[in-house]
Amino acid sequence: MNINLFIAKTLWRRGEKCKKGYASSSTYIAQISVVVSFFVIVTSIVISDGFKYEIKSKASGFSGDILLKSPGVEYNSNLYPIYDNFSFREDILSIEDVKSMSSYAYRSGMIKYNDQIQGVVLKGVDAGYDWSFFKSILSEGELPDFRDTTSENQILISLRLAEMMGLKLGDEMPVYFIDQSVRVSKFRIKGIFDAQLEQIDRALIISDIKEVQRLNGWAPTQVTGVEIQLRPGAERASVADSIQNIILEKSNDKDSQMDVTMVDDLFPHLFDWLNLLDFNVMIVLALMMLVAGFNMLSGLLILLFEKISVIGLLKALGMRNMNIHGIFMYKGFRIVLSGMIIGNVAALTTALLQKYLHIIKLDPENYFVKAVPIHFDFLKIAATDIISVLVIMSLMLLPSLFVSRVSPDRTIRVK
Repeated sequence: MNINLFIAKTLWRRGEKCKKGYASSSTYIAQISVVVSFFVIVTSIVISDGFKYEIKSKASGFSGDILLKSPGVEYNSNLYPIYDNFSFREDILSIEDVKSMSSYAYRSGMIKYNDQIQGVVLKGVDAGYDWSFFKSILSEGELPDFRDTTSENQILISLRLAEMMGLKLGDEMPVYFIDQSVRVSKFRIKGIFDAQLEQIDRALIISDIKEVQRLNGWAPTQVTGVEIQLRPGAERASVADSIQNIILEKSNDKDSQMDVTMVDDLFPHLFDWLNLLDFNVMIVLALMMLVAGFNMLSGLLILLFEKISVIGLLKALGMRNMNIHGIFMYKGFRIVLSGMIIGNVAALTTALLQKYLHIIKLDPENYFVKAVPIHFDFLKIAATDIISVLVIMSLMLLPSLFVSRVSPDRTIRVK
């Protein structure tokens, strides 16, 4: 049997039967501090991951994870098209993390409806487009089916654009295109989506790529670019490097020159904000670990002062300083472990309520979501819990200096 563990259990089992004193109060305060710290730590992680998951998935849903486009132009430009019948298409699709690949074409225009004028951008997509993202944010109506030739004039618009222009489902909307002359095309609103990303979706209209190619005067193989959707959990930078290598090795003289662009580079304001959020969360985690650690340190010191006569007796019996310190570390570890469990359970319960009930609301114009988002990465939570416990227990090693200075002849008193 471990003598340190036996003494620790016996010592505090007896202490629980005695009258509660300063040490008991300090123990409760330390445990509450640990519970609050772990609650804040876990809550910060699931909220931070929630923002990253929601915003990154929305940005990727609008433009794909990786884009192939003409070098040196914007991703939504119609000035320099590329040909999408390039020779290395199957090589890209053979990459394990690539989920789908589809062509797109852009064309800018203008809406005049109910005495309201608004600049818009038509994004034409092909029949094989992955609609899973827009299906998840569809607010009204249905998704267009561009495999049907009778659906060429059907469009999908954002809820913000519909509210700004006074448009509703089923309305016929004229869009004006200005070149050397003004042309007008009429589209019927098939569906309305709500993504809460005002800077991206307020002027976006999803239409058939054949209609946009006709407006641009392009051939059926000419497109603005190609979107590549990746599987969940894929590393964008790694896949982008693989695609770049394929282009360098497999392309021939007939293929268009292409630039490989990640979604991070398309919307830097969003991803810079997420990076800043990560930095803030790291500060919160560090502060909470230190707060819990120093509270446990003070609580352990009070326990040492209360049991100073016991420490003197154990030293007189020949027990080493580190063994005596181990007795009190066991008590501290029990407090930290119970606080961690309670804090995790409380934080995860609160997070589940927020995830499904959306209790705390947000302004989507500022935060890009309607409610505080939640995403569970249990591996990250477990790793953070372990690191936090190690940091707190490391701080609790400091009282060993106190144990080494206790003198048995001054602490043992005969009554």
